[in-house]
Amino acid sequence: MMVKDIKKIDGCLEGRNVWDFLLDKEITKAFIDYLGTNGKLIYQEQMKKPFFTVIVRGRYTIKGSETNHSFRVILPEDADIERLDEIETYIYKYSQ
Repeated sequence: MMVKDIKKIDGCLEGRNVWDFLLDKEITKAFIDYLGTNGKLIYQEQMKKPFFTVIVRGRYTIKGSETNHSFRVILPEDADIERLDEIETYIYKYSQ
């Protein structure tokens, strides 16, 4: 899995340091489980399009839906964007 683009989201109600990751493939349950190994995974499969949240306490929160090609990352307001590189590297390792 590869990250095609990372885009800053302005005006998001969830925070000021919010980013969207665009992926080259759709998000699968296996990929969601992989992301969840870094923190607490909340997977809501009862919805028409299953929704997930991964909380890595004090570092970031990832939110998205299964079958999408993107997900949202919410960083603490004082975090620098180097954490985005960490997430991108972790995603790249999924395909190895």
